[in-house]
Parts: sequence; C-alpha cells; structure tokens
Amino acid sequence: MTAVGETGLRDDETADWALIRRIGDGDEAALERLYKRYYAILCRFVLRITRRPECCEEVVNDVMYIVWQKAAATTPLSRASTWILGIAHKRALKAIERHGRDSIAVNDREALELAATDDMTDLVSTTSLAEKAFALLTPEQRAVMELVYYHGLPYQDIAVALECPENTVKTRMFHARKRLRVFWPELTGQVVAAGDAQEVDA
Repeated sequence: MTAVGETGLRDDETADWALIRRIGDGDEAALERLYKRYYAILCRFVLRITRRPECCEEVVNDVMYIVWQKAAATTPLSRASTWILGIAHKRALKAIERHGRDSIAVNDREALELAATDDMTDLVSTTSLAEKAFALLTPEQRAVMELVYYHGLPYQDIAVALECPENTVKTRMFHARKRLRVFWPELTGQVVAAGDAQEVDA
C-alpha cells in the first residue's frame, strides 16, 4: 500500500473502511483502533484550522463520536480519510464559532521575519515557516492548503470532504496562494518573477 506524505494515510484505504464497517456493527475495539490511527492526523488538521491547541482534543473526540454514530449508514464512496477529515473540518469550524477566530495568529510583520525557501511546497511543509504562513490565511484557506500539501488530496476529494463545489476549492487555493505571494519577496528574500506578479494581480 502506498503511503501519502508523513501521515501514514494510504491510497488504498480498504482496511479503514473495514474498521468503519465494524464500528457500524457496534465494535468498540474497531473504534479504538481507528481513533489511535487518526488521532495525530486529526490533531494536526484541527490545529491548522483553528489555531487553538486547546480545541484539538475536544474536536477529535467529537469527530470519533460522529464516526460511531454514522458508520453504519455511511457508504464508502471516497477515501475513508476524506470522510473523516470532512467531519473534522465541520467540527473545527464550529469550534472557531464557539471560541473565536485566529486568537493566536501572528501579524504580518512577524510573518515576514522568516527563513528563506525556494518553493511553495517547502513553504507549507517546513514546520516553523508553515505555522507563520498559515496564520496569514482564513480557516477555510488553511484547510484546503493542508489537504493539498500535507494529505496529498486532489481537488475533487477535497470538494467531497468540505462539501463544496470543486471550483470553490480551487478559488480558496488561488486566494491562499495569492495571499502568500504578496509576502513572497520578504518570505524568500527573492524578487517575485513577472509571471508570479501577474498571478497575484489576477
């Protein structure tokens, strides 16, 4: 089975759907296995969106409770991770509504005080740099960037997870990249190429 990034998620997630089917039959041991498998993945995803560490445990528990409730009625039309991350996205946004948006986000000046990088993929995969960069984005943009660059999901799968049109996913990605490109010379210590400048202004 093929691994995706550092998450341990696989392209072939038959085993995960088998666990979910067992959970639908009331198998608590299967739920525990799925919880252990996805705990770190979900914590990272929720933290990216909410920027509130105190929300992670609460949201992950909510996600697993919903998985327990809906497992029996869920049809495996996509990756298991797509379904689970979609639930996490909705619960994370609800947590933001309860606790407030971006309370620990860095300001633009702090975001400019970063080490150089040459590539957008490096930008979102280098830990310290990524945390600063993601703080410049909305929760919705952060979710799309995380699903693309960390989980390796195509736009079609992200649209399923976020329950929105694929064009909405593309628009969020465009605006996220545009937002980061505004700071590109300062972030990288390089001059934005003419083509990239046109992209920002598009």
